[in-house]
This record gives sequence, C-alpha cells and structure tokens, in this order.
Amino acid sequence: MNKKRTQRILSLVLALTFLLSGTTVLAAAEENTLLMAPTLTVTPEADTVKPVVNNSVTDATIDDVREILDSNSYDEYRAKYCTVETVVVDGVKNTVYTWKVAPGKEEIVIDAIADLYAQESDAAYKIETYDGVEALYTPSSGTVSWKVSIPETARYSIVIEYYAVHKTNDGTVVSKATDIGRIFRINSAIPFLEARYLTLPKTYSNDYIDGAIKAKDAADASALLAKGEAVGFVGKIEERENGTYVVFAFPEAWTSDKIAYCEETGLRFFTQDIDNNEIRPTISQDPVWKEYEIRDGNGYHAESFEFVFEESEETVISLTGVSEPMAIKSIRLIPHENYQSFEQVSSGYPTKVGTDKVQLEGEYPYTTSSQTVYPMEDTRSALTKPIETAYTLLNSIGGVGGEKWNSAGQSVSYKFSVKESGVYNIVARFSQSTLDGMYSSRSLGIYTDYTKDAYKAKFGDLDGYYNGVPCEEASRLRFDYSTKWQTKILSDGVTDLSFYFEAGVEYRIDIGVTLGSMGLLVAQVEEALEAINSDYLSILMLTGADPDKYRDYGFKRVMPDVVEDLRKNSELLYDLVAELENMSGIKGSMAATLETVAWLLGRMGNDPENEIAKNLAQFKSNIGSLGTWISSAKTQPLQIDYLLIQGTDQPLPKAEANFFQSLGHEIRSFFQSFFRNYDRMGAMEDYDEDDDEIVEVWLAYGRDQSQVIRNLINNDFTPDTGVPVNLKLVAGGTLLPSILARSGPDVYIGLGQADIINYAIRGALIAIEGCEGFDELCLNEETRQFNEAAMLVLGIEDATKTMHYYGLPETQTFNMMFIRKDILADLDLDIPKTWDDILAAIPILQANNMQIGMHSDYQIFLYQMGGELFADGGMRINLDSNTGLEAFEFMCSLYTNYSFPYAYDFANRFRTGEMPIGFAAYTGTYNNLKVFATEIEGLWGMYPMPGTVDANGNINNCAVSAVTAIAMITGCENIDGAWEFMKWHSGASCQEQYSNEMVAILGPSAKHPTANIEALEGLPWSADELKEIKLQFNNLASVPNYPGSYIIGRYTGFALLAAINSGANPAEELLSYIITINKEITRKRQEFELETLDYVGQKLSEKRILQALTLLEDGKLSIEMGVLREDGEVVLDTIQYAISSNLKKQYADEFAHMITELSRAADTENRIDNAKQMAILNECIATMSGFTAQAGDEIGVNEVISLMNDALEALISYQE
Repeated sequence: MNKKRTQRILSLVLALTFLLSGTTVLAAAEENTLLMAPTLTVTPEADTVKPVVNNSVTDATIDDVREILDSNSYDEYRAKYCTVETVVVDGVKNTVYTWKVAPGKEEIVIDAIADLYAQESDAAYKIETYDGVEALYTPSSGTVSWKVSIPETARYSIVIEYYAVHKTNDGTVVSKATDIGRIFRINSAIPFLEARYLTLPKTYSNDYIDGAIKAKDAADASALLAKGEAVGFVGKIEERENGTYVVFAFPEAWTSDKIAYCEETGLRFFTQDIDNNEIRPTISQDPVWKEYEIRDGNGYHAESFEFVFEESEETVISLTGVSEPMAIKSIRLIPHENYQSFEQVSSGYPTKVGTDKVQLEGEYPYTTSSQTVYPMEDTRSALTKPIETAYTLLNSIGGVGGEKWNSAGQSVSYKFSVKESGVYNIVARFSQSTLDGMYSSRSLGIYTDYTKDAYKAKFGDLDGYYNGVPCEEASRLRFDYSTKWQTKILSDGVTDLSFYFEAGVEYRIDIGVTLGSMGLLVAQVEEALEAINSDYLSILMLTGADPDKYRDYGFKRVMPDVVEDLRKNSELLYDLVAELENMSGIKGSMAATLETVAWLLGRMGNDPENEIAKNLAQFKSNIGSLGTWISSAKTQPLQIDYLLIQGTDQPLPKAEANFFQSLGHEIRSFFQSFFRNYDRMGAMEDYDEDDDEIVEVWLAYGRDQSQVIRNLINNDFTPDTGVPVNLKLVAGGTLLPSILARSGPDVYIGLGQADIINYAIRGALIAIEGCEGFDELCLNEETRQFNEAAMLVLGIEDATKTMHYYGLPETQTFNMMFIRKDILADLDLDIPKTWDDILAAIPILQANNMQIGMHSDYQIFLYQMGGELFADGGMRINLDSNTGLEAFEFMCSLYTNYSFPYAYDFANRFRTGEMPIGFAAYTGTYNNLKVFATEIEGLWGMYPMPGTVDANGNINNCAVSAVTAIAMITGCENIDGAWEFMKWHSGASCQEQYSNEMVAILGPSAKHPTANIEALEGLPWSADELKEIKLQFNNLASVPNYPGSYIIGRYTGFALLAAINSGANPAEELLSYIITINKEITRKRQEFELETLDYVGQKLSEKRILQALTLLEDGKLSIEMGVLREDGEVVLDTIQYAISSNLKKQYADEFAHMITELSRAADTENRIDNAKQMAILNECIATMSGFTAQAGDEIGVNEVISLMNDALEALISYQE
C-alpha cells in the first residue's frame, strides 16, 4: 500500500516537474497583478537588492576639461606683455621677463559685500559676521562674482582676505580636513592655467595639554610656580590623587628663559599614556582672518602672480567653489613689489650683534597650514632633543627624513622673542635624507605683532619690523641632501642670512614648502614629460602597444614632428642634467634618471626607423620614471629637530653625536626594544584583562590607524558611555587561532564580509539583530545609517527562515569609472553613461590603439540586468537562468569580440593615456593616482559606472559592493558594552572623525571608504567628487555570502578563460559547471544543517508543491492519475479525488477543478504558462484558506497553504 501511494505521488511529481520546468519569461506582463493578490503578501528574497534606476547616472560632461586644455601657461601669458630673453648665470639658464605694462599706481579694493555682482553669482552666499568682521559667506559650490572699475591698463597682484569657516553662526560644523579650493576667472575666462585653481590654506594648531610638574611638597610647588611665572609661564597648583602638581599652560611665544625652565624641570606639553609614551596631539582648525596672495600652487614660481587688467568700467572677477566654505572680506588689487636682496635689506641693520639664544623645538609649532604636519618621534641620533629609548618622546616635526612635510604650500610657524636687541642668525638642525642629488627648499616669512605705524610709534624706527618674506634669498632657502643630521644657518646656498630682532617684540616665523630655485627646472621637466607623453600616444596610434620591430613604419615620413620633438627633448633633458648637477653640486640618482631618459630619446630621435619600434616598451617605462621623478622632485621633504636663534658671532652646534654617544644610544635602544609594549601604545588605563566589564577590541590595521581609534576611544567613547575599552593592535590572521584557543577578543574590527558568514555559521560570532536599537540603526529606511547592500552581506537565514545579522558595516568599497578627460576631449568623446556608450567608444579608442580597463566580473552585468547570483535562498546558483547566461556572455564578449585586455596595470596605463577609461575600486584607485600620477592632476575624473538600458529606457547602473565589518565574538562577557562600542565605531561621528584624522596624518591619498551614509557627507572630498560618489553609493547591489559561495568564482573563472583562450561558447562552458557548483552548495548547506533541495536540478517551487501534495496525501486526500503519451509528449489525462467527508463538497469541487486546470494551462509547446500556474496556486490558497476558516484545520491544510505560499514566492522570484 505504501509503495503504491509513493508511486502515485512520484507520478504526479514527474508530471508537475515537466510542467513546472517551462519557460518563465512569458509571465512578466502579469507579474504585478499576481503580486497584488489579496491572499498573499510577497516579501522579496533576501538574496537581492533591487537597485533604483535613473537617479544615479552622472550629469557631468567633458566640456569642463576643455577650459583647461585651451588655457595658456603663465609663461605664455607673460610673453604677451613682456620682452623675453634667456640669460646664463653660473652655467644655469634663466628666462628673464621684462614687463611692458606698468604696475598699478595705487591699490584697488573690492568690498566683498558692497561690490557683489549678484547677476553673475549663483552660489548660496549670505552676509555673516566672523570674529567681529562682517563678510560674505560663500559655500563650497557655486560661483560668486564682483564688479570692479579699472582706471587704466596696469598690472597687479591679487590678495584675497578670507576666513576659513569652521562653524556657521548657528554652530553647524561645515568644514572638512581639506584646503579651500576655488576656480578663479576674470571676465568669465581663466587668465592662465596656473591661476585657474586656487588653494587657500587653513590654519591649524595642536591641542597641547597643560604641562605638569610633580612637586615634592607644598613648599616645592610654590617655588616651582613662582619660578615658572617669573620667566613668563601662566600656571597654578593642582592637587591630584597621586600628589601635588604645578601646572603651566602652553606658551604662545618662547623665550630663552622659558626653554631653560623646561629643560631644568622636564616640563612637557603632550599627553602621556600609561607607559609614559607621548601621544601625538589632536590638531584642530583655528579659524582666523588671513590674506592669500594668488601664487603658483605647484611652487614653480616663488613670487606671486601678476595680472594685467585692461582699462574698463566693468571688469568681473569670479570665484567658483570646489571645496570648503569660506567668508570673504575683500579682494585687493595691489601694485606688485619685488623682493629686495639680502644685501639691500641687511645694509640697514644696526651693527649690534644679538647675545640671546632661543632654541625653538620643532615639536612645538605655533600653527601649521596642514593637518599632515605634526610632531613625531625620531631616535636615529643621540643628539636629537629630547631623546629617550624606553618610551616615546615627540622630538621633531616633518617625519623621518621629512616625509610628512613635503608638499608646496605646507607651512609651520613658531613664535619667540629675544631679551637683547641685535642681529641674529637662525640655525636649523635638520634632516633631508630623501632627495638624493637634490635639495629641499623652503621660504621664510617673518611677522611682527605690531602694525607698521604702531611699531614705528613705539620704537622710533622700523628696524626689526617684518611683515612677510624679508628678502629675495629668504624665498628660496636650501636644505641639502645627506644621510646624516645637519646644522646650518638658513641660507639660499650662497648667502647665510641674518636678521635684526628687537628685544621684547613677539615675532612669528613661517617656514613654508616651495620649490625655490629648483622650480623652473622641475617645470621644464614637466613640460618635457607632457611633450614626450604626447609623442608616445602618437606613436601608439600608429604602431599599437606591441609594435613589430622589423617593420618599416616610416616614422620620419608619417610623423616628422614627433621625431623632431624626441630630439629636442633629449637635448633639453641633457641640459637640465647639467643644470641640476651645477645647482646641487653632486650627481645623484635624480640626475641619473633624467640622463637615462635623455639617452633613449636621443637614440629614438636620431635613428627613428631602427630605434622607435624596438624601444617603445622602454620608452613607456621611461615616461613612468619621469612622472615619478617629477612627483619626487615636487615633494620637498624636511625634518626639523630645532631652530636656534643665536648671535651671528656664535659657533654652530654639533649636528651628530660622537662615537661613544652613538654607541651608548644604540645599546640602550637595543635592550629597551625587549621591554617596550607596542600593543598598548596610547592606552590611558591599565585594565585587568580578567575584568568582565572591559571590552577587549582587536584590530589588524597600521599603527597610525590604531592610534587614531585609541584617541577617539579615550576622548569620546569611554567618557560618554563609561565603558572601558582595551584596544590591541594585532597581526593579520590572529583571530582564527585565538578563537580556536578560546582566547579571542570581545570585538574585532575589519572582518571581511565572507569571513563574517564563515565565522557566524560555525558559531564564532554573536548575532546582533536582537540588540537595542539595531532596527533603527540598520533596517528602518528613515533612520538607518547603512544602505541595504551593506547589511545584506552581514546576515544569513537559519533553518526557520529567520534572518540573523552578525556585524555592522565599517567600510564599503565599490567600483567606479575613471576617465582621462583630456584624452576623451581630444577624441570628441563624452563621459559614458551606458554600456552602449562604452561599445560606441571602443572603435574610436582602438583606432588610436587605446584600450578600456574592464574587470572580469560578470556580477555587475547580472545585477544591472535585474538578475541575482543565487536562487531559492542560496540553495542553488542562478547563473543558468536566461539573465545569468546573458550577463556572462556579455562580459566574455568584451574580451573575445572587443579585445579588452585580461591582465593589466591600470594605474600605469591610465597615467600614460593608453587606457583612458577604466573601472576600479574608487578609494584605492583614487588614492593611488593622487600620489603617483600628480602630472595628470585635473585631467582625470571619477564617475558612476555605466548602466544597462532596459526595454523602457531606464538605466540601471548599480555597482556591486564589498564590506568589512565590526563583529562581536562568541564568549564576550559584556555584550551590552560591546554593542555600544560597535554602534559608536560604525556611527557617523566616529567614522567622520576617523576619516578626517587619517587624511590629516597621511594626506589626501588616505581617503577612507566609510559605509556610514551620514559620515560620507563629512569626508574631505571636493564637492564634485562627493557628488559623483554619492550617485554610485546610493545605487549599490551586493552578493550574499551563502555557504559554498567560494566555489563560484573558481568555475566562472574557468569558463571565462576557456572562452578567451580556447574560443569556447561562454554559455555552454558555464552551464557545464552548474551541476558541480550546486553540488558543492548542497554539501556545505548539509554540513551546517541548512535546508537543501532534494536533488540537483530541482527548484524550490517544485519541492514545496511536492511537500504540499505529500501532506494532502497524509491527510486522507487520495489521488488517482494516469499518464498518456501522444507523439512522445507527456500530458495529464484525468485526476480523480476521493475527499474526506470532513471537507465540504463545494471546496472539494473547486479545489479539484483548479488542480485539473493545470492540465489545461499548457501552451502550444505543451509547457506550463508560468503566469497561469501562479494564478492557480493563488486560487488554491484562497480556496483552502476559505475551507480552514469554516471547517477548521482538521487535515493540516494550513501547513499546505504555507508550502504553496513558498512555492508561489519561488515562482515569482524566477521571473526575469
């Protein structure tokens, strides 16, 4: 009997399986109607995020770069108004420009409010007051213009008086960790290329703590306080738990007496951790009114720019926002004044030699213009002050060898006063061990804390009064290369400089990065690079990237200008090599690089037919080397231990320790290395690791990242929540063995999305969906801080279909499109919006032997086409669907039909122009290009991915994202505290502060790909960059990490390579692996006791219908059926039912009728119409629901209804 019943069920299953396996695309038109059936509420499958269409496509065009390409250089601009001649001084060629236009006779002041030209201004400006000054607030985007009358044609320099707004008057913080950027125009046109983009620096200051000295007793405290106040400190006595302390505020200006007191008492102004390590202070923006004289942001030109204004009643000056808001008081057109020489300036000094000695420690700057310039430890020399091997002492500025203080425009300032008036030298103990064969340059500005009139009124003359660069030589200070520390008087390499300082006057000295005398040389190398890069692209268009060295290309005939240009630039580079050696006095690696490039250019230019083709690969490599050379030359590293203000008759202090000092220092360093605890550097409390209240947090990042997070914990999290945190910096790969040993942390930062699920299904992570506030933080559409794609990959359903989440997103990375705007403009191509645009650009690019960099990832096409990688809740792969195959075939066609390169170095090819369009991870690629491709700055852009156009014309340009997360580890004792930390760390405030701090420490190449929606707004992107990133960020898909998903990439990779290398049919090749993939998925699900399909090839809808029929059979609903064969086709003939007497006949008849309809729902090919099939299931559910409402659930009908609902959901999910 049991055998007979089983045979009946299997017979019906076979028939239904045949019917249910029909084509599903026919039901698309009816899908919406079915979804609205009143008897079923369909919840979308958890393994997909349906992207929004049409609101994430960029509206940017290529036109904005044409303004750059059409602009003249400053030299070309000056040549229009000057006579130009070349002179040679000491073997160095210089171009001399003599103006034919007279300087302006008097200053012209443009009032930012009164002279505003509203008709030409579209920015959301407003009038506000800052530090008592009424000014025009201008946001980070939009244009503001002013009208000015020019009485006669003349030349002027331009000064902008501005205030870097940190908070608006209502207290809203509006600034980020980046400089103010504006595009400058006169009468709607860029005057010249170097003046197009203005970078207006902000002012930052270190948040020094009050220095404290522990007193022996009350009398000692009083004596220490009295002595400190006598030398100018402001202090007080404090009683603390461990004794009496004398506390002094950080001095605004240093004197020799204050410095002596600090050395005598050990007074320091940095926070110390529990091991006495000094912690780098937080750097805060210090909003002040400043003046910015428009000058070369690259540092090529030492003096400010001069602009020629034609006589006009209505000249319009405009500033267009790029980044950061600012308030503007005025714009002044001032007659340009050239710097006087040192000889001219010093001739007016009084003859008295200064007798004071003020040592300004490098680690104590008064202000900086960049957050990346901060105090650091250096233990290379025993003479660096102060020095300690047992713990960290911050004792210099600029980083080891000057790596942190090297970009044009970065400056540091110090304030001091001398006790005795006189002429002083400024001596620097410095290290410049990076630029081999070159020197670093700095400019020196000196400022007096008086106005000119006030100073003269007090002292009777202007001796000792300064308000800027004191002499021409001070604009190009020189710091030579050496592997050792050096002490030298500030000098331009020829003349040692001295300055007269008046006793009691507070002076501020600003030391800023510039290229100095090297600027013209570097500018010429950059011009040569642009020329030979253009030559390379011209050759590439003729020969391709891999030319035949035996072919006669006829270079002389086809491109004579290119051949001549190669020769000219070879000669130019040889001249620059000689000039560089003459300037630096040695021949180092920097000169050798130029010589190597010059040699190859000479060979190719002099014998093009034999040398160009065979040396093209080396030519390309040399272009990269030259770009790196420029990047290195533009970075001007310098590390300062101290600046010493001393009389001109004093000897220089020693720069290096003697043998015995060095030996003792090295021995101490060696032994202390065994005792220093690097794991808890920055920890402010010595926690007992057995205390259950402490949340132990691990992370495997760098030390900089660890220090920033530790500072945020100490300053924000623990004080606000009272939860103690023990942060540990660990090596990567530490987590797994620690979990196995049951000695892991409570919380781990930086776990990849695949690891989250792998650990979770093995019970190593704690589910967090039940924690307080989880829904509001992660799921509620109005309050959530993460997008759907970020949360999807951190959760997985259990056997009861309940979703559990195991982490909070920290970072979210995704691909964006990078384009060389200059090249696309030359080829008359616009920014692609769709893949059709990409396909249309391919023949134009390939005709010029250029390529597109495409990652081999079919998933982006799959999700843009509306497909999913998994089906049936992760029980099987969905790549055998029509959409899956179409997506895979399209990706393969890019390589097989359009010859896209499979392996390539995108950054290098993008840099040279071989690959003007590419798709890559947005932060990683952006950061890389910012550092290593400075020569194409402004010529490239980052935009959302191209999209797929559907039948209705909608563009779906979603990108597939990847997430790293913060997770709670099984075994955590303080779950509430750990959850609070997780919320805080992934929250907007922490993420924004962390991101800005990392940019402050490492520079603009350290952009952090935060997953927090709100934090993204506060990151230091420019307005245009943020706009494009947000477009893509708001349209992301993600692929859930179901058990067995690791196998998919292996076999799809096999299929792709077979298509590329062997010409295999992509669809057939992929289909050949589907069974293998599904078997592995089933095996892994069985391992973790998750539901699986009954056999390979089965669908969830089929399984649920079989389960429903089995339940009905067990509920005394017997089924008789027969199968006939007609022309080899299987059809249903009759279905008869013997219904239990408890089931009312009216429902029995209706149900029998509906099931019978399955046999009539076949199309002409005898396949079930999916829409009719779903309609019948809907009616079945409605009928059986009606029965249970009236007759009760005597035969388990509710469970049958549930299974049929599942089957219906599955059928709907199959719609394509």
